[in-house]
Amino acid sequence: MDQETEFITLDGSLLEGGGQVLRNCVALSCLTNKPVRIINIRLKRDKPGLKPQHLSGLQLIRDIFKAELQGDKIGSKEILFHPSDVDQNKTFICDTKTAGSIALLIQIALPPLLFSAPPQKSKLPLPPRTQKAILKGGTNVSMAPPIDFLIEVFKPIVQREFGFNFDINVIGRGYYPQGGGEVILSVDPLVNQALKPLNMIDRGKIINIKGRVTIANSPKDVATKIISGVSQALSNASLPELNNIKPDIEINIEKITFGKGHDILLWAETSSGCIISGSAVSNRGQSPVDVGKIAAEVLLRNIKHGGCVDEYLQDQLIIFMAIAEGKSRIITGPITLHTRTAIHFAEIMSSAKFNITKLESSESQQRVQEHSERLDDEYNVGLHMIECEGIGIKIAR
Repeated sequence: MDQETEFITLDGSLLEGGGQVLRNCVALSCLTNKPVRIINIRLKRDKPGLKPQHLSGLQLIRDIFKAELQGDKIGSKEILFHPSDVDQNKTFICDTKTAGSIALLIQIALPPLLFSAPPQKSKLPLPPRTQKAILKGGTNVSMAPPIDFLIEVFKPIVQREFGFNFDINVIGRGYYPQGGGEVILSVDPLVNQALKPLNMIDRGKIINIKGRVTIANSPKDVATKIISGVSQALSNASLPELNNIKPDIEINIEKITFGKGHDILLWAETSSGCIISGSAVSNRGQSPVDVGKIAAEVLLRNIKHGGCVDEYLQDQLIIFMAIAEGKSRIITGPITLHTRTAIHFAEIMSSAKFNITKLESSESQQRVQEHSERLDDEYNVGLHMIECEGIGIKIAR
């Protein structure tokens, strides 16, 4: 790389200290055209440095933006990334060759792809070509959102609120440890258009609960047992707002080439358009009934806090709020460490400004379990409003 290039140096060990720092900062590097040097990558993990999933995501973005990339090897704790021009007329392929999360590949790829329209060759105002990426790895794995979450929760919210279009087509499922899943991500790039600001401050009333159980190369009665676990947990909770609401859970039976697995996504829809979710994927030694109970308990936890988004959607909205035009606002439950991390690095990489306000609510005393011991009390309990004055990124072609 050019020795005169000025890089923004970012410490990947700060706050949550995981792969999210890498994904968001590289995406923002492309969007702001700011070269980055990321050090101490995933330093707080048991096995620090780049894993196949992170390396694959980096190489995907490198290919899309013809970027210069150094340090792209398994175990690397430091990278240099310098974006350039958008590659044109190409379908990109990204294969983790493991059960690395496809959902997290989408997390790094989607924001840059939204602004990846190549220069117009015609004088006619033709719409830009849809950008496509074929992503291979795990669709339903632990420690990452299931692909169903992106389809049923993330996608409808961000499309409606921010005003852009994309599609997620699941070709095949992949579970730990073999992977083998495949998803096609199709994105319609924006031209001369900024994202709209997000405004989700009214939770509304829960009007239904839906779900999807997926069993892959597993006995059919596994699905029934998972649903039984859901029913037990919801019944034991005795939440008044769920009275007279019977979950509508579909069963999806898949034949996959590698391994086996099962999982469930539950989501509650509200009268104001909010979608609150809970999910669980099979782990060794865990019964199908337990899988159902865990998903229901996560859903209940996120319903009880009274916010408009769940703890998993919360941090994924931050990068879009930062690059949108105008003031975005969401009311949410406890602020996760992932969200605080996303805000910290979004403010460094852009001129977006965030503000978190604690709201008074006697009903909201739910704690975020993930990394809760590392969160300040003011963020760990209750309702909060996150506001952001976005930078309004717009690409002229």
